[in-house]
Formats: sequence, C-alpha cells, structure tokens
Amino acid sequence: MSRVLIIEDEPLLADNIREKLETVGHDAHVVHTCRDALAQNAKLSPEVIILDVRLPDGDGLELLPKLKTESAPSHVIVTTAHGNERIAVEAMKAGAFDYLTKPIRLDELALIVGRAVNARRMIDNLSFIRTREEAESGLDQIIGESKSIEQIKKSIRRLAQTDALRLSNPPTVLITGETGTGKDLVARAIHYHGPRRDKPFIHVNCTALPESLFESELFGHLRGAFTSAANAKRGLFEVAEEGTLFLDEIGHLQPEMQAKLLHAIENREIRPVGGTDTRSINVHIIAATNRNLEQAVEADEFRRDLYHRLRVFEVALPPLRDRTADLPMLAAHFLDMHTRRFGVEPKVIADDALALMTTHAWPGNVRELSHLIENCLLQLEESTIDANNIPLRVDRRNREMRIESPDGLVTYLDFDGNCPTLEEVERSILLAAYRYTGRNMTGAARILGITREAFRYRLKRSEEATT
Repeated sequence: MSRVLIIEDEPLLADNIREKLETVGHDAHVVHTCRDALAQNAKLSPEVIILDVRLPDGDGLELLPKLKTESAPSHVIVTTAHGNERIAVEAMKAGAFDYLTKPIRLDELALIVGRAVNARRMIDNLSFIRTREEAESGLDQIIGESKSIEQIKKSIRRLAQTDALRLSNPPTVLITGETGTGKDLVARAIHYHGPRRDKPFIHVNCTALPESLFESELFGHLRGAFTSAANAKRGLFEVAEEGTLFLDEIGHLQPEMQAKLLHAIENREIRPVGGTDTRSINVHIIAATNRNLEQAVEADEFRRDLYHRLRVFEVALPPLRDRTADLPMLAAHFLDMHTRRFGVEPKVIADDALALMTTHAWPGNVRELSHLIENCLLQLEESTIDANNIPLRVDRRNREMRIESPDGLVTYLDFDGNCPTLEEVERSILLAAYRYTGRNMTGAARILGITREAFRYRLKRSEEATT
C-alpha cells in the first residue's frame, strides 16, 4: 500500500479522488490548504502528492518545491482547472511528475498515480543498492596493515583526489594480481573515492564476452544491424558515461577485440554496430588482469600499444602468501562477516590455526581464505577453530615458514628440508654486508645496526663455529 496526499480545495472532488485511489489499494489522505499540506506532508511522507495549483491560501506551484524538500522526496502530480501551456511548463520545471487539467478522469489519474508509485519505488531501490554498494566499496574494505597494502591504499587516495579523474580523458588504471587478490575491490575503491562516485560503475567480465558480441555489448548496435538486432541498444561505454567502465580479466581478449578497444580508448569515441557516425565518450577506464601482460606482449598474445595505454597508473596486488602478516585481521574480518551472514554462533580462531594458515601457499588468495572461514562456520560444531579441525591441506613434510621483516623483505625457510643453522644464517649476513662495503668493517656494522666491536666479535664467533 502506497501513501498518497491529495491537496485539493474542492471537497467533493477531493473525496472522489480519495475513494478512487483507496479502491485500487492506496492509502489516501486529503487536505485543502497550503498550511495543512505542509504539516501533513511532514507527518505522512507520502510517495505521491496530487497538488491543485490554486489553493485558498497560496499558489500550488510555489508550494511544490517545499513539499519535495521538507520530507522524503515524493512524485507530485499537478492538477488545475485553468490549464495552459505556461502552467504546464512551470510545473514540470518545478519538479512535477505529471500534469492534468480538470475535469479529471479518475481512471486516468489512478493510472498516473500507479506509474508514479512504481517510479518512486524504483528510485528508492536504486538508491538503496547504490548506497549499499558504496558502503561495501570503500578503502576500509581492503583489509590489511602490511606495508604493501598500506602503500596501495595511499596510491588509491592520491589518485582519487587528483583532478585528473575529472577530465574527459582521464588516466587509465591497470590492476594486476593473481586470482582472488581483490582487484574488484580496488577498482570500486578508486571509483567511489573519486570525483565520478555519483555516476555509474559498470563491471564487464571480458572472459564472458564472446568475440561475436564484443562490439555490440561495449559499443552498442542499431536496429537491424544483424539478424537478432530487433531493437537498437546502447553499449556499455555509453551506459557508463561520466562514470567508470571496469574491464575485468582484460588479458584474455582476442587480438581483434584488443585493436577495437584500443581505438575507443585512444580516440575517446565509439561507433555502434551498423552505424556510420561515431559517438564521443567520457568514461574512466579501469582494467584488471591475473595474467602477466609483459610475458603476453613478448609472446605476441597481447598488443604492446594497448598494454602501455592501459598501464598509465598501475596497481600491483600482492598474493596473500606474501602478506601473511595480514592473515589475523583478514580472518577476523571474514569470521565476523560470515557469522552475521549465516546467523550462526560466533567462533574464535585459535593461535595454532593462525600459525597453520601462515604455512599455506594460498593459491586462491584472499578469496580462498574467505571460503575457508565459511566452511569452518558451517561445518564445525566447536566454538574454537583450531589447527586440528581447520580444513587446510598442508604438506607437513615440505612446509615453508615465511618471515617478513618490518621493511617488507620476505624470507622462506624449509625446516623439513636443508634449513641452514642460525650460525650459518648470521655468517651469511655478516659476510654479505662486509663484501658490500668493500671489506669496511665499520661500514658493515653501521648497515647491520651494531657496533664495530660487535661486528668483529660476531664474525669471529661464526668463523669458529664453522671450522
């Protein structure tokens, strides 16, 4: 049931309209003056308002913008017994949904009210979806505090705040990384933190576009352009006008498709299939791939000119195995998210489970971790997720331990294989610094953050330990 406010100074007509709308399922309310209209509008928050132009205490056209701004936005249908073109134009300029002259045909009015209700609810639904998408697309959705992730967030902020993205020919962005590293999240963060956030974000999976439909989907087509083209269709470049077009998995495009895409990006224009005229485009292009495009270029499988055109600004996402310092935070995030999603009892992740996770290679990256947490919540009855019941397939006979230094340097140690002793590791570092400085003991000590005497002592001790 939709709420309708009827603002009409003729009591008989107002009652007739109310009764008609109630018979078709609307909750209709009547007022007769501007003053009562403002009060009831604030109280009722109607989806549709039927507004007479001439009221006892004021002009309906002057009242119209106040009604639309002082409560939840409504669609306003203007009615008047003194219809003329000027009043109709003024009503539409003031934001009216439609305009009717008296005498009013109640069936026609009911149809217009129905259209207004559907239009209002469609706007509300789109607004809800957009608000939710924006809330789920912020930088805070890129979980992690490792040096690599913090640098990526910093780069996104810097790019999003620059005026370059406001240009009609903004710099293209290329996001690289293995499957499951979060390329989609980065693309959305760039869009929703930038100046085009209020415009469309269109996600295109390039692997799902067959070559025969590539031009039609991206550039559109005219009616009759090919056998099944019964109607004209706007391409996704035009749908994304003034917004962002995210071309996901672009590394798998066929050569002919690559050439057509390059032409569109370079010239900022498209030509619909079956058309002869070009159309200008104002779209921010973000592309992503899990493929090594440099290798693809060398193998003549990806155009070199398109590659360089796309990577004006590049964001390289690290695999999860190279930022396991973020694992506890990521695991806690997914645990909370999926607990609320499934409505199950909360669980905690034990330290030994987190330790086990750091030994896993994570070929599916962050996405694999999310699915692992889902599995634990749905499969395990215990309140604690520990190493014994975590469903990770880890080869304990060949387990590498990962060590990450504060500056981001990563070292892998295989304790089940030929792992060096602590003395051997220390001696290797000491000798490397010593050679790097041209056998300058003072300089080597400074690099390693110890005194010259400490360096001399450690080097001597390591030599004795290996003899």
